[in-house]
Amino acid sequence: MKLTNFLKKINIEVPSAVSLIAIVVWLAMTKVTWAATPSLVNIGVGMRGKIVMMNARLMDGFTNSISEAIESGVPMTFAFEIELRQENAMWNDTLISSNIVQHTVKYDSLKKVYRFSEIGKGVKRKILTRNKENYQKLMLTLNNIPIASTRSLDANEKYYVRVKADLDTDRAWFPFNHLLFFLPFSDFDTAWTESSLLSIDPDITLARGKFAGDTKRRGKNESKGINNVVRSFNK
Repeated sequence: MKLTNFLKKINIEVPSAVSLIAIVVWLAMTKVTWAATPSLVNIGVGMRGKIVMMNARLMDGFTNSISEAIESGVPMTFAFEIELRQENAMWNDTLISSNIVQHTVKYDSLKKVYRFSEIGKGVKRKILTRNKENYQKLMLTLNNIPIASTRSLDANEKYYVRVKADLDTDRAWFPFNHLLFFLPFSDFDTAWTESSLLSIDPDITLARGKFAGDTKRRGKNESKGINNVVRSFNK
């Protein structure tokens, strides 16, 4: 049952706290299933000046239920946790830097626009769009996210970027942050996805704006062999 039909059925006409409760009741009645497991793909690493930047894309991040909740005015946030780690052969890999980037969208039904925001360390932007495909692309895409300075990296060491995402209902706006906690949406969570191993090579300069790295998932016992094609950050 669609949310709009559900509201008509119970004769709610005034936007109020009762309407919010009705939305939550509808969401709770709607079985949320994932057609495919959400995952991160296309992790790329590049440079902007002396700053290491990363790209990635979240696949299968939207269900019909989530999309319809957004159309009904429920704000949704995808939180991306990003880490740059140094590989260590004899002990646990070292965390060099981290960043949490939040992508939030809220539909303004009066102006018929989607309000998108991206917030994280070194990242802050807001975009208005009337296009559904555009807001979904913005929500699912990490583009030019800063993760470290080359000054903190050693040319003799090997590094990799890993990223995961979840549906961050805890940081949703009141009262949705409390109401959405009880819904199946809060189970949304991806596994960590890692780039190939990377190292700094002062003698190699990649084309400006070029990103190196490919996405793969490794188990704890899998080999972390260096991908020769993407082995270096540019200086």
